[in-house]
Amino acid sequence: MADWMGHSSTDVMREHYHYIFEGAEQRGRAAIATMLKPGADDPTEGRAEVA
Repeated sequence: MADWMGHSSTDVMREHYHYIFEGAEQRGRAAIATMLKPGADDPTEGRAEVA
């Protein structure tokens, strides 16, 4: 992937994009936990009833 982005190595890529990876594990865990909640795939879940 580094070569696709024009970097000589993954180390160079990490130096440039380190901010993307900070907290990635926690964000990933939170996203998975959200999707595992019952009704998470229901687009009408959580919307207010229209009178």
